[in-house]
This record gives sequence, C-alpha cells and structure tokens, in this order.
Amino acid sequence: MRLKIGDLAKKAGLSVRALHHYDAIGLLSPTQRTDGGARLYGRDDLIRLHRIEALKRFGYSLPDIKASLDGQLAGSPLQLLQRQIAELDAQASRAQRLSRHLQYIVDMIAAGDETTATDWLNALEWMNMIQKHLEDDELDALLTSGPDTIAPTDPSWAALIEEVRVARQQALPAGSEAAQALAWRWIRLVVRMTRNDPTLATKLMAIQLDEPRAPQIVGITAEMLAWIDEAFVHARCALLAKHLDPTQADEVRRRQFAAMKHRAWPALVVELRAQMDAGVDAGAAPVQAIVKRWQQLFLDSFCGDDAALEARVRDAMMREPDLQLGIGLDDALLAYLNRAHVVGHDTTPVNAGPKPSALLVATQRAAHQLLDRPLVLDDPAALTVLGAAEAQALRDNLDKFRQPMTVGMRSTVVVRSRLADDVWADAIERGILQYVVLGAGLDTSAYRRADAPGRVFEVDLPATQAWKQARLREAGMAVPPSLQFVPVDFERVGLAQGLARAGFDADAPALFSWLGVTMYLDEAAVIDTLRFIAGCAKGSAVLLEYVVPLSSLPPIMRIAMEQMTARFAERGEPWKSFFEPDALTARLAALGFSHSNTWTPDELNRRYLANRADGLHIGASPGRLVLATV
Repeated sequence: MRLKIGDLAKKAGLSVRALHHYDAIGLLSPTQRTDGGARLYGRDDLIRLHRIEALKRFGYSLPDIKASLDGQLAGSPLQLLQRQIAELDAQASRAQRLSRHLQYIVDMIAAGDETTATDWLNALEWMNMIQKHLEDDELDALLTSGPDTIAPTDPSWAALIEEVRVARQQALPAGSEAAQALAWRWIRLVVRMTRNDPTLATKLMAIQLDEPRAPQIVGITAEMLAWIDEAFVHARCALLAKHLDPTQADEVRRRQFAAMKHRAWPALVVELRAQMDAGVDAGAAPVQAIVKRWQQLFLDSFCGDDAALEARVRDAMMREPDLQLGIGLDDALLAYLNRAHVVGHDTTPVNAGPKPSALLVATQRAAHQLLDRPLVLDDPAALTVLGAAEAQALRDNLDKFRQPMTVGMRSTVVVRSRLADDVWADAIERGILQYVVLGAGLDTSAYRRADAPGRVFEVDLPATQAWKQARLREAGMAVPPSLQFVPVDFERVGLAQGLARAGFDADAPALFSWLGVTMYLDEAAVIDTLRFIAGCAKGSAVLLEYVVPLSSLPPIMRIAMEQMTARFAERGEPWKSFFEPDALTARLAALGFSHSNTWTPDELNRRYLANRADGLHIGASPGRLVLATV
C-alpha cells in the first residue's frame, strides 16, 4: 500500500504543509516517488509517522524526535526524558508566571474606586514596561509583594507621590525637616516594595528615568527623584549629627553629598550578597577584596583619615539602624560582613592559658601603652605581665590593634580600668583600705599603685592564678607586699571563705572591683557574690560590670556581639548571665545596697576620651558599669 501525501495528511489529521516540512528537515521523507516526483508513503513511513506524533504528544521537539528515531540522540533515552521533564516544568512555570501577571493586572485595576479604560490600558502598559527591564525572578519578587505595595496602585505611594509633587511645586528646600520626613517615608516604601533588594530598586528607578511614559503613569519624575535623593542625604546627615560635634557633622555632610551621585553602596552590597549566596567563605580572597573596598568607601563617604570621626560615625551606625536603610543590608548579610571584617583581625592570643579573655584584656591594655596618646591608663607593667613572647608578638602585629573593632574594645578596657583606679583612689580618701579585685586575671592594679595604703586581694580561679604567678616569675616581677592572691571558684566555693583565709577583715569596709567577669558566671553565682558584698561593713562598695541581653541591642551591634560571644564559647568561656538595667537596680536595692550609680558610655567618653584624635571612643555596647554602695 502506497499513499500520496494528500491521502496521508487526511488519515493522520495533519496538513500537507506539515508533511512537506517534515520532509524538508529530514524527519519523514517518503520511501518512493512517482515518475512525476509525487511523494508516495509506504508501511515503514506510516510507522515512523505514528512514532513522530506519539513523541510530539509528550512534548518532544522535532530535532530531538529526529535524533531519537535516527539513532543519533545525544545522551541516553533517560537523559532525553529528563530534558523533556525539565522543559515541561519550565512551561508550567511560565504558565504560572503568566497567570500571576494577569492576576496582578486584575488586582491593579480592581484597586481603584472606579475602573476606566484608561486605568486598564495604563496597567497593561506599566506591566509591559517592567517586564522589559526586570528578570523573571525580580518580577516575581515585585509581584509577590502585592499590588498594595507597588506604585502606582499602593495608596501609600499615591499619597506620598502627590505630597512630593506639591512640595517641589512649593519649592520646599530638600534640607528642611518636612522634606527629610518625606524622604524617610519614601525609602521605607522602596524597601517594602523591593523586599530590600537594591538591584531591583535601581532598575525601577531606571524605568522612571528611561521610559517616556512611566512618569505619566506612575507620577514620579526625574526631578522628583533627584529632590528625594537630596532630601535623603540631608536626613541621614541629620541622624548622624546627633552623635557628632558641629565640625564633624559638616565634614560628614560634605562627604555624603560628594558621594551621592556615585551610588556605590548598593552595588557593593549586591557584590557581597552574591558571594554569601554562593557559599563563599568570609575569609576567601574575593570576599576580602570586597571588604577592603568597603572600608575604603566608608572612609571616603564619611571621615577620610580622621580616626576620631571614624569612631563616632561607626558608633552612630551601631545606634541608628535607620542609617542602613536603602542599601540592601539585612541581618544575614551583616553577620557575613562582620565575619569577613574579623578575619585576620582577631587579637585573642593563641597560647591564652586557662582563661583566654584574661590575656585578651591584658593585651589590649599593653597595646594602649604602645599606640595611644595621651594615655588613658598609664600602666608600666602592662607589657611586662604579658611575658617576653607575647609582648614581642604584640609589637610584631600592632596593625591588628588599629582596626576599628579592636580600637572600640580597647577603649572599653582602658576606660573601665582607669575608672576602677579612680574609684579606688576615692575610696582610700574615705578611709577604705581593703581593695578586692574579683576575677583579676592579669590585672596590674596592685603594680600600678604599689604605694597605695591598705591591702589588695586578687580573687580568681586557682588555675588562672597559678598561670599568672608563673608569668610574674618569668618576667621577674616582684609581688607587692600589699597583694594577696585568693584562689576561689565563684560557682563552687564561697567568696567569704576564701577571703577569710587570706586575711580579709569582715568588720572593715572594702571596695570590690568586678570587671569583665559576671557574664561568664551563672546568674545565681553573681547574685550570691553580690549578696556577700551587701553584707560587708557599711561603706563597702562594688564597681560592677555586667551585660544587657544581646536581643536589646541595635541590629549591627547585636550581630557583632553574637559572633564574638560564639568565639568565646568555642574557647571555653561562654557568656551565661545578662541583666536588664532597671531589674538589676531593683535587685541591688533588695540585696541591701543603699544606692547605686551607673555610668553611661557618653559620660565615660566625656570624662576620659574627650577631644582625642586617635579614635578611642566607647560606642554602643552591651556592657554597663555600676557602683553600688552598702
């Protein structure tokens, strides 16, 4: 049996044109032709056509069908099936996306009180515009936010766009408070609409600038965008100015306006996020290269080589989360960035003995003697107590101690030690001749004030004290006659028993210094020790450092502290106790303390770090210092 092409087309339900195409591409060519050249299809041709149509129904492409039937298929039949499944999945995804787009247009039109033909056409035109400029995933993210978050259908956007238009029409200065308020609202709506994606925000702005019809549909003009940009810079500078002196605020404002046109921050954030999303280690060379550019951009944008201004700006960034708006930072990226900053700048000594935090603090005090002028804490013994090897390692790696995070830690360490010295001096003037240093570590108070009257009791874990005394012997440091070592484990042995054995006079007042310790103890052990101090002779006092819950900190500081405490925990010193300030004040009163005084970071900065050019500055931190008196 032989069929002409017309007969075959009728029987197969195909067009003659389709069979001609099959012949042209070599998919189905007749085995015979008439003398006149007409196509004649035989039994084998019919079987091949049946197979072609069967494979077509499964969605295979004509080239894949030809390759399969001719035995030239690239890959196994299993691979062909897998490719076809992937293509079907892609088709389903495209269909779902089209459905979402159509539903979005329906929602856009329905959002208005009255829907006109113009509304409908504008909605279609706007959808076509954004489809031209956005990738599929960006469009999905935008549409997933919902029509009530996107200009021009979000009522919040519509109202704000009109307010900005009127403000410009009335020539409202971009630096005015009203303009700044509009800028903050604008940036928050952008963050909500784009889900904090700076790339998407940049593309949406480009649509407004590049598409002639966009300003007419959405209502946002290039002039409005420029005015908002200027107002937002003013708004950021006003927020920063709360933490700066007038001269510093002027310098930051100058640099911020100079950097405004570059829009470098969002692009750098996008690069960093790409590394994070790809799972690149924070210490890897590409990430470290971004961090280096990040640091340079920070200096260019805010402070130049002014270390004091840099410290103030970084502190402001910690305290004011709104300063991060609009550049695409979130908690995950901040954590990744912080890990990248820490790489190579960890100042914890490797051979830290039984108490890494003790050597870390002592090393910071020693670095202060080498790097900072004028000295906040004059500590001639600081380098000696480290031992020759650690002191030399410090000198060889001083650049690590110039990094902003390390400078901030050093500021806290030297100021709290200086405060303890001053409180001790005041106590001596009031006739208090017993000074108890709790959790002394490598404290050198007794060496700084070897001529002070009375007795000094250093209390710490037995292993830590043995380690310290070995260091003192190696360094040739004689123990002052007034110093008494008191080995005590706060969580196992009572402080009263240990001090009594060392000759502490329970009937005489004493000053207790408890710095950098309570966070490593269980809350019960902290309260037991405070209860003992509250029971000491009238006039006794304790200078106490504690930490507030990390959850109460601004995001950047919280993330940095969570990572730092995780490193401490890995080294065997987890943080265990946290206190709310008001709750601790009430607890101190209940224990029997007559009054307490807390120093804020601002008070300590004014007292010890005013008018410095070296960047020493106590910024936002979980640590608090309180003097409680019996």
